[in-house]
Amino acid sequence: MKRLLNHNLGLKIISVVIAFFVWLAVVYVSDPLVTGRQEIPLEVVNDDVMTKAGLSYEIEGKRTTVPVIYSIHTQDRASLSASDLRAYVDLEDYYPATGTVPVYVEVLNNKSHLLESVTTRPSVVRIKTEQIQKKAFDLQVHRSITLAEGYEVERIDLDRGTVTVEGPESAIGRISSVAIDVAANDLDGELSGTAVPYFCDANGNKLSLDDRVEINVSEVGYTVKVMKAKWVHLEFEVGGAVADGCRYMGMEASATDVSVMGADGLVSLVDVIHIPPSILDLGGASEDKVITVDVAEFLPDKENMSVVLNRQVTVTLKVRRLSQKLIQVPANRIILEGGSDLYYYDYDRDEVEVTVEGLEEDLEPMNASNIILELDVSGMGPGSHTGILGFEGIREEVSVMGYSPFQVLVSLKDAGPGGASVEEESSYPETGAFSQGESDGAAETGESGHEERVAPANAPAEDSTDGVGE
Repeated sequence: MKRLLNHNLGLKIISVVIAFFVWLAVVYVSDPLVTGRQEIPLEVVNDDVMTKAGLSYEIEGKRTTVPVIYSIHTQDRASLSASDLRAYVDLEDYYPATGTVPVYVEVLNNKSHLLESVTTRPSVVRIKTEQIQKKAFDLQVHRSITLAEGYEVERIDLDRGTVTVEGPESAIGRISSVAIDVAANDLDGELSGTAVPYFCDANGNKLSLDDRVEINVSEVGYTVKVMKAKWVHLEFEVGGAVADGCRYMGMEASATDVSVMGADGLVSLVDVIHIPPSILDLGGASEDKVITVDVAEFLPDKENMSVVLNRQVTVTLKVRRLSQKLIQVPANRIILEGGSDLYYYDYDRDEVEVTVEGLEEDLEPMNASNIILELDVSGMGPGSHTGILGFEGIREEVSVMGYSPFQVLVSLKDAGPGGASVEEESSYPETGAFSQGESDGAAETGESGHEERVAPANAPAEDSTDGVGE
């Protein structure tokens, strides 16, 4: 086999070359048709038809080119380029029933005589339409600003407050807000500039939308104004009184310091902002009273100063209703003061009912052992007298509202002729009477506390006495 291939090798090569040139001559003379293919950009004409109908459109699959297939003579093939062909769709030919529009092809540069059977694949394209929506958005500012020490941003002014966005409903529905970014470092003075608005979703993330969504401005101008700032303490003064049967328990405020901003010379002079009692007025409150205070209203110079942080402070005036409790104290717990060794002191009842008032948690543990009763008998002679008690050992949070009236019965230890003897008087069993010495011993059972002297309920204006002392 090798011998056959190598035999007359030169003649065989010459034969191949001659055959090639013969083939070229035949092709050149016959100039046969061949199939060509070009990828041509797809144009859209008369798109204002959709706009006038209030519709947005999109070519299905977002097709931007179509293949054009044609027949051309071999000798002309090299002279044809993609720029010699044009492919387009005319939206006036849009057929809503099928949602399609035909693709047209034109041969440019007078070369139509060179081509035959010019077609496109596909011959029609599908058009997706959607209602156009126009919506206004308040312009948001996403700022990334660091300030020089002692400065705060007073405000950021924009040359417009709203922007209008127009596009397909599905795209507009994805937009939650329109914002611009403002950034600065170590800012200690006014800053101006422009920023390009962008779209954000509900989470504040940037949205990437197609060209069918349009906004009515390309840039937004802004100005950042800063001023000197200082933290200032709030001083609250509460006025008025609570309703009967209630107690003011103090106040709570959502903030006790505010950041005040203004010219350096003004801010440096302010150390405290006073909130007057006319604002924090209890006004007969029977429950907690909540008051919102606009701190800016109490600045010394409202025109040239402002409150940056905590301008609206919520103050709660805490008010609690009081309860009352009736405590029965044995009369033998009364401590006598100023008694005489010449008299016996007795009472017309065995117990005194004491009414105290306070918060439930303060009244609950109270009983007779927590109350020390004191009775001044220094001015009492033989006879019957209205008892006027004083109180010791009662907590400051509790008030004595009154006690049941009782009479102090004073009698001589030695009645003399016709009267009871000292021995007879002292032998009375369990009368509840005490001499001065015995009353001092009873005092040892009491607890220390503040002294309070309260008249008994329904007590007469003057003591009444019988004729014994006379």
